[in-house]
Amino acid sequence: MHELSRRSLLLSSAAMGLTLAAGRAFAQSDVEATLVVQTFGGDAELSAITNAVARFNKKFPNVKVDVSIDPISTGWGDYVTKVFSQFNTGRPADVYGTAIEAFRAFSSRGLFLPLDDFVKENAGFSDFAPSLFEQASYNGQINYIPIGWNNIMINYNRDLFDKAGVAYPKDGRWTWDEFREVARKLTVKDGSGTVTQFGYEVPNQNFFVLPWFFSNNTSTLNDDWSASNMLDPKVSETLQFLHDLIHVDGVSPIPGKDMMDNQFMAGQVAMISRGHWIVQAAKNNKLNMDVAIPPSKLSDTTIIGFGGYAVSKNSANPDLAKALILELTSEETQKEEGEKGGGVPGRASAAATEGFLSFPPSAKLYYETLPNTKAVPSPANFQEVEKIFIRHYQAMMSGEVSIADGVKACDAELNASFERLKKQQGG
Repeated sequence: MHELSRRSLLLSSAAMGLTLAAGRAFAQSDVEATLVVQTFGGDAELSAITNAVARFNKKFPNVKVDVSIDPISTGWGDYVTKVFSQFNTGRPADVYGTAIEAFRAFSSRGLFLPLDDFVKENAGFSDFAPSLFEQASYNGQINYIPIGWNNIMINYNRDLFDKAGVAYPKDGRWTWDEFREVARKLTVKDGSGTVTQFGYEVPNQNFFVLPWFFSNNTSTLNDDWSASNMLDPKVSETLQFLHDLIHVDGVSPIPGKDMMDNQFMAGQVAMISRGHWIVQAAKNNKLNMDVAIPPSKLSDTTIIGFGGYAVSKNSANPDLAKALILELTSEETQKEEGEKGGGVPGRASAAATEGFLSFPPSAKLYYETLPNTKAVPSPANFQEVEKIFIRHYQAMMSGEVSIADGVKACDAELNASFERLKKQQGG
């Protein structure tokens, strides 16, 4: 018997013999144990994890697995704070599913076990892009086994394009100016001038907005994520472009606390910046959606973020935790997550299935853009950096402060945060 909910999943079993991939065997026994998993995701991830745990239970029927899933509705900073609290109160999970935004924050504090030997022992991990393991390392040690990844794309409603007589982006590519013109054509007002359909949602989250900076060959932080880059003139140019979409063209509302996924699904917003995870909702809503690469100013580069599983340094059952991770990152699990609309599978084989490529129509663009992505800037103080940037960004987008004043204030606050980080790390 098991109980399932969106946030938790409880399964139990009793142990039998089990073998880890490279021949390291668990002795056959009737050991009883509990594994706690803290991870993230939505319905697609929950379903895939449920089935992965069920497969794990066939090998270990006496091990109880308790999984808590966080939808990350308020950004990764709050998730980092939650995990810190679990360790600080002496109640950490055994297995953590997290994302690159939090990798350094956790690894710099030594919260997880090194997994280099585990990776070497399991030849099946060669199905993952090597770059994922490189970015899952800290100070030369692998701390995370990749799950899936997301690169932010422009998700657009094809029915609204057709209704407005607007052509789809050719080969999924367009420029800033072309995008701006399309957003204008897709914005609809009633007789009193009230917008009834927005052409685009100017993003309200760090991960969603960063591709606009990348496409202009800049970023909010410097290349090694050790200081602010807010005073780069191209940062201001990018912010001005987004500001003008709101206040000059009127194609987007001012970014607020809430995302506009529901409005997009309802046909009230024609385009939004999201990752592959939105596919599950689009399928559920029978939305005629497709994807395009974020518009280019100087570059076609978009952002990549990806998840990974780690083993807590405090786990009483690290070998069992690793055995569970093998199932959580298996090809079967990755295929299910990808086809149901979770992240893009980290295993290339799982992203080549007919089920994955069938929707959206341009699904091949996800992997085609992989070589031209940059990781989301993720310093050890990410949870603070993200909140600082978004607070100033929203003030600038609302017109509360000018872009000139906003970038200066954000720059000063970001650099103060990095100075505190250096002191904390003994620098």
